[in-house]
Amino acid sequence: MIRRISLAFLVFGLVACGDDGTGGDDGTGTESVVGTYTLQTINGMELPWALLELLPVVVEVTAGSFTFNQDMTGNDSFTFTVGTNGDEITETEVDPFTYTLNNETITLSYLSGDTSSGSIMGNTFTITADGLVYIFRK
Repeated sequence: MIRRISLAFLVFGLVACGDDGTGGDDGTGTESVVGTYTLQTINGMELPWALLELLPVVVEVTAGSFTFNQDMTGNDSFTFTVGTNGDEITETEVDPFTYTLNNETITLSYLSGDTSSGSIMGNTFTITADGLVYIFRK
């Protein structure tokens, strides 16, 4: 997921230059995680968050979310703004995945073959990728 985001930033820059997850009525634990989690912070900083600053190009994450469905599928969505010399391009990238639960750990498997793991505690979904900590809330 995050590797694709980093690649997307490079491309855009060039163009522009619940519960604990253990419960659930169906026995899978999905009842407690189903829903949409909205990005709150990256590395403790609120949005917009500057991912890349190679002046005059600035790439910011302006929004993000993860949606978990009852059927163990979902998608992530990240919105980026790429600005250069007063011009901005906004792009949203959506990637579908399937997921599995093991207590509070949720593992995401993307169509590309990439996988990511995070944790869901209550209404907070946390995922760490490429050294960055992303916090989402339902």
